Amino acid sequence: MSEMQIEEIKEKINQAIKAVADVEEPFRTKAFEIVLSTLLEGSVIKTSIKSRSSTETSTRRTNTLNQQIAEFAKKAGIESGKLRDFYDFEEDEPVFIGKVEGREAEKQIQISKCLLIAYESVYGISWVKTSILSKALDNYGVGSLNNLAKNLGKCRDDFRSKGQFRGTQYKLTQLGRESALNLLRQLSA
Repeated sequence: MSEMQIEEIKEKINQAIKAVADVEEPFRTKAFEIVLSTLLEGSVIKTSIKSRSSTETSTRRTNTLNQQIAEFAKKAGIESGKLRDFYDFEEDEPVFIGKVEGREAEKQIQISKCLLIAYESVYGISWVKTSILSKALDNYGVGSLNNLAKNLGKCRDDFRSKGQFRGTQYKLTQLGRESALNLLRQLSA
């Protein structure tokens, strides 16, 4: 803490003391705490406490994410490092970066499986909106996204859907989960 910050705090303490000078005990102490807290609102102390707190929260989130990724890799039967060859795990979404072969429709199905299993296993999200899948597929470079619903609909054993039109959401069935994990194993070989 710098000298300037210390002086600022001392000044605010003196202001709080003056503000509660005519308040009788036992209320003076509580009044002092409230006044000082109000004075420190937005000051360096609060800022540094918030900064440290957000860093700790971010570290906790990263540790939790890494644990989920490790569990996902174990479930898939591959190493965590290998799993990261197929995904960039962002804070709130997986980005598929693995290489898949086939026609556009096949790529849509394969990548959707990989994304849905990652959403479920790492982020705890079972149902994923069409718009999120479409955006991920578009970012990957897969075309013909107008046919996504039709292509996923052909694989009813692997995908479940709910909703209509732009509000449609997808999740993997048990068979779809097994298929997605097998696909990841094949990609890692």
